[in-house]
Amino acid sequence: MTDAVDTATTTASGTESATSEAVTTEQQTAVTEQGQQQAQQQQAETPSVPETYAFANLPEGYSISEEQLAAFSPVLKELGLTQEQADKLVAFDAQRSLAAAEASQQQAIEFRNKQVGEWETALRSDAEFGGANFDANVAVAQQFLTDFGSPELSAFLAESGLGSHPEVVRMFHKAGKELGEGKLHRTTTEVPKSEMSIIDAFR
Repeated sequence: MTDAVDTATTTASGTESATSEAVTTEQQTAVTEQGQQQAQQQQAETPSVPETYAFANLPEGYSISEEQLAAFSPVLKELGLTQEQADKLVAFDAQRSLAAAEASQQQAIEFRNKQVGEWETALRSDAEFGGANFDANVAVAQQFLTDFGSPELSAFLAESGLGSHPEVVRMFHKAGKELGEGKLHRTTTEVPKSEMSIIDAFR
């Protein structure tokens, strides 16, 4: 009887052990499958870094040359940026660059206007050129420029502000005045005004 009890106990113990091993195997399989799924999910969620970056639809006034792109791309790859992330970075740089260029241009315009104002004030207060004779003297200088200068020269002087430089105005005024007094004359061969240089006018 004792042997029968022992045999039964051994059988029961063996069954429990087999069941426990089966449960452990199933758990390990489940954990492995779960780990694989998580790895696949993480891999799917990992941002894709392109082989080459391309930037289209850049704002007007902003561009990226091939040389700049070649130097910029390795940095983007090292940071692991996707094309979408790189687009956002470039968009930010474009906004910054255009804003800086606009500010610089505005500063240049303000400086130009300030300088022109100072030159005109100096001319108006000049004892010889300014005063009551200012408008008449400017008219003489302007007429000389109209007669002997080109439209391109007039545009350059106006845009740059150099047309208000005291020495430039005095030179045009002197040339116009002497031409009117007969001290200057044209070349022996008539040349259309549009093709005549200021130097020619003094010959």
